[in-house]
Amino acid sequence: MSAEKELVRRFVAMVNAHDLSDLREVLAEDVTEAGPIVVDAPSGGLDAFRAGWQMMLGSFPDLAVTIDEIVAEPGKVAATISLRATNTGHYRRGEATGRHAGWRGFVVAHIRDGRISRLDAMTDRFGMLQQLGIIGDDDELAAPRQPSHHG
Repeated sequence: MSAEKELVRRFVAMVNAHDLSDLREVLAEDVTEAGPIVVDAPSGGLDAFRAGWQMMLGSFPDLAVTIDEIVAEPGKVAATISLRATNTGHYRRGEATGRHAGWRGFVVAHIRDGRISRLDAMTDRFGMLQQLGIIGDDDELAAPRQPSHHG
């Protein structure tokens, strides 16, 4: 297995263990994330990245990430992932729902000097929010709206 793939697997293992104390071993100090999976500020660095993941783990204490497929070339790793979790803490739009969700994503990790320097990620956050009951399903969202009566 390539060193790049192993680096991404170590990062996922840290997330799955819910132990972010050694993130500096796998992430660059100026790490950025586009997508976002967790961190809203694209240029927040390691501290913002850690804070974003701590918020996510607080909202979803049983969060588990599975790497479904992974490919690498020098300096870059691409992976499809599956995430599953139960929302038992406050998450962005409100209080805990107590519901379980499973969703998929795609991540490209850019590697510099043996650490992840940027994560470009897309996950099905819309599908996750639907499963949690935070937003309506497609049929509900597509329902015709009643005309407003201004009078």
